[in-house]
Parts: sequence; structure tokens; C-alpha cells
Amino acid sequence: MSLRICEVTADNWMEVASLSVNDHQKDFIESNLFSLAQSKFEPHWKSVGLYDGERLVGYAMYGRDKTTRRVWLDRFMIDQKYQGRGYASRFLSPLIKEIQQHYHCDHIYLSVYPGNTKARYLYEKFGFTLNGEKDEAGLVCGLVMELNVVRRSIE
Repeated sequence: MSLRICEVTADNWMEVASLSVNDHQKDFIESNLFSLAQSKFEPHWKSVGLYDGERLVGYAMYGRDKTTRRVWLDRFMIDQKYQGRGYASRFLSPLIKEIQQHYHCDHIYLSVYPGNTKARYLYEKFGFTLNGEKDEAGLVCGLVMELNVVRRSIE
């Protein structure tokens, strides 16, 4: 199958809203329904569905923070039914590329819940590093990770 990143629209928002993580992961990330509402009322955030062919397997939200002007991969999740199949690794590179091309940025930020060691390891594999900051802006507080996109493209 082919991986696709598609904007969330009136045609697919309900399906995206119904995606969820496992119960033990619910403290790691805001719900998709909350995120969709946020991107609707704060249009500097863009919501996208992550598809394998025609099958919706995940969700992401990214954008440029209005206050700091930083570019964030603010939400990234794979539905509980599709976890453990390598989708997170397979989608992260195209998401980084899409974000970098859209914003022409040198750095991409994300936050990871302190206890989410699997996600932190995944992000580190792609070049993200902890920068010592805490993200306390949303419902879920996390440790800030930063990717130097320029350095990543050279390596």
C-alpha cells in the first residue's frame, strides 16, 4: 500500500475523531476530537489524516505557534489497531518533509510525555533531541524535543 497524508475535511473528520490510542497511552496526547476543534478555531494548526492506501491509520496536527513563531509537530498518533506495524516510523519522515517544505523552517519542535519512552526513542532515531524546555501550553505537558532540519538533511 502507499502512505498518504491528507488534510482533514468535512468528509473525513468523524473518522479521524474516532481514532484512539490504547488506554495506557491516553495521558500521553490530547484526544483527536480536541485537536480537531483546536485546528478549527486556531487555523494556524493544520490537521491531517495518515492513510495507508484508503485505510486511515493515524492523525497529526502541525503548525506555527502564534506566540513563539516556532514550527511544531504538535500531535502525532497511530490508532491503537495499527500500532506495532511500523506506521509511526514510516510516517515521520514524510511528515517532517511536508512541514519543512510548507514552512521553510530550520527547526521543528514537538513535545513528548515524560513517560512515553517509545515515542521519545522514535523521535531520537529521526534526529530530535531534548532541548531542556518543558511544554506546558496544552492539556498534556511534555518535554520539548527539537529537530535541526538543516543538519538532518546534510547527514
